[in-house]
Amino acid sequence: MQTLASVYFYSSAGLVMLVFVAAVAHKLRQPNEFIRALVGYRLVPDVGLRFWWVLPLLELAAVLELLVSTGESRWLALSLLLLYAAAIAINLLRGRRDMDCGCGGEATPIGWGLVMRNIVLAVLALPQHAPIDELMGLGVALTLVTFLLGTLGYAIVNQLCANSVRE
Repeated sequence: MQTLASVYFYSSAGLVMLVFVAAVAHKLRQPNEFIRALVGYRLVPDVGLRFWWVLPLLELAAVLELLVSTGESRWLALSLLLLYAAAIAINLLRGRRDMDCGCGGEATPIGWGLVMRNIVLAVLALPQHAPIDELMGLGVALTLVTFLLGTLGYAIVNQLCANSVRE
């Protein structure tokens, strides 16, 4: 049972790290696109847009937090994911569905699917106790397979969210 807890601990951290690394890369490669998305949310005052770089910096800090985490220190990743879910939900409740989520990659209009995706990622980022045993052999393989399946599931959910709004 402890091996399964270790598999979950490492694969969930890996998946959330991958999401944040991709987000940071997108924001730094295409800052103007990210700033346009921030403007679209209408949650940040114009003066605050000058500090757009703080979000990718926080996401990078969340990656480092997960990388060196003993488990109990996953709060930044959790907080950012809940913040993003709340920002999307606020705009959906305002009736604004025609805006890009700013998640990176292909433009994806916001929808409740993205809110749920971020909540699921937040659950994966919940602080937890680090496993006490080291993974060996089959545990490492199971962690890798779990991480790869999680990554595939994330990609599928993103594509479904992008497609569902375009129909």
